[in-house]
Amino acid sequence: MSEGPLWSADLGPLHIDTDANQGLWGYLHLQIDKKTFKEWLNEFLTGLAAIHNIELTRKLRGFHKSFYEQTIVTLRDKLQADEAFIYHPVPLTYMPLVVHATRIHCDAPDAASCEGSAAFTVPNPEIPEWQQRTGSVPFASPHLGADGIRVTRSYPADASILMTSVSYHWHTPPGLPDVCLRGHHDDPEVMAAAIEPLDEFARTLRLPQTPQ
Repeated sequence: MSEGPLWSADLGPLHIDTDANQGLWGYLHLQIDKKTFKEWLNEFLTGLAAIHNIELTRKLRGFHKSFYEQTIVTLRDKLQADEAFIYHPVPLTYMPLVVHATRIHCDAPDAASCEGSAAFTVPNPEIPEWQQRTGSVPFASPHLGADGIRVTRSYPADASILMTSVSYHWHTPPGLPDVCLRGHHDDPEVMAAAIEPLDEFARTLRLPQTPQ
């Protein structure tokens, strides 16, 4: 991680907002300097270790430090996420569950014409189609409207790991950006246990200019 700010120090207002339960969800800063990151990580891990009643070993600290450093850079630079959030109930001995929210510019007149809505249901061309499992259901939001979809997908990350992902996409009214929320995990049981809280969290998302 670099010594200076990882992104702009002038953050301004949140791009995507939420009033989710802070006992279940935490905010992952995608723009943070090394000193602040170190302080945040120590406070965050100490708190989670107490909640889960687990010893915070040097190995666990190192694992989470590497994971969050890499995640911050990937979400910010590669995926250009607007916001990222951490699901607290996952034990420290597992890979953390991080979801990221992104605004998408879409001028399509309706959800059926929106490329973003269809993209999540298209098989990954780099993985044999028979190895992928995909399911989609309509997903309405009290803040982002009824033109939403939730897509779950499982696929092999390698010979031994089955990755599970969940994506939410809402096609919003003209003049507002579409919103996408995505997360993935290498333990299908973790995702299965988190799907209801994920749904509840997804329903809390809103754009700052939409009613609370």
